[in-house]
Amino acid sequence: MKKVLIVLSVIILSPWMAISQDANNPIDPSPTVGLWNRFYSDEQSRLQILANVTLGKWFYRFTAEYEFNYPDTNEDFFNYDEENRPNEDHFNSTNFMVARLFQSKNGKHQYGVGAVVSYFHERRFAGGVNFVSVSKINGWKFITLTTLQGGKEVFSMEFQPGIYHDISTNGWYFRSHPRMLFNFRTGQHEVPLGAGIGKIFSTEGGAINIFFEPQYDIVNSLPMLYTGVKVLF
Repeated sequence: MKKVLIVLSVIILSPWMAISQDANNPIDPSPTVGLWNRFYSDEQSRLQILANVTLGKWFYRFTAEYEFNYPDTNEDFFNYDEENRPNEDHFNSTNFMVARLFQSKNGKHQYGVGAVVSYFHERRFAGGVNFVSVSKINGWKFITLTTLQGGKEVFSMEFQPGIYHDISTNGWYFRSHPRMLFNFRTGQHEVPLGAGIGKIFSTEGGAINIFFEPQYDIVNSLPMLYTGVKVLF
């Protein structure tokens, strides 16, 4: 964890300038690759790799997750299905979603609906629906991403409500964007709340977006650090 924080801090302090790409818009047309991590106490973490792109009126998103130091003794922590975790460090899930996008007449609101399919623990599939939205109101940006899916021993939901606001002209911004996870079969949930900051940097032909967001899981009474880096091409 310390090494990751040091690397991200060095990048933040580098002399790049912010650019006009909407790096905090998940359905921005720019192809995007991201690396997210939730750091918990006791060196636990959940790593998520993400890639998405918008082509015309269609939004495509792929993710894969890996868990570190998640033994079965932590029965309260979210698990996507009812399968025991085979190891403390292991692949958890991957999913692919596609959504048909729509836009309001004034261009301030975009939203999409579609389908999602997932593969858990190298053992089973699940599928369901998704909803994504982005609204811009008086300098604030409101984002939601929701998936609801079911399958054999699987009935889960992911909900991501996000709020963003630029706090400077050189790429610094405020954010509050928790990733909430619900397993309705087992009662295992993770519901973090928090707020943090991020910065957008220009690169040759793209942008890099880095954020730090301290959070607190109100269900498991657990502090965590949500941090990541996203590259737009």
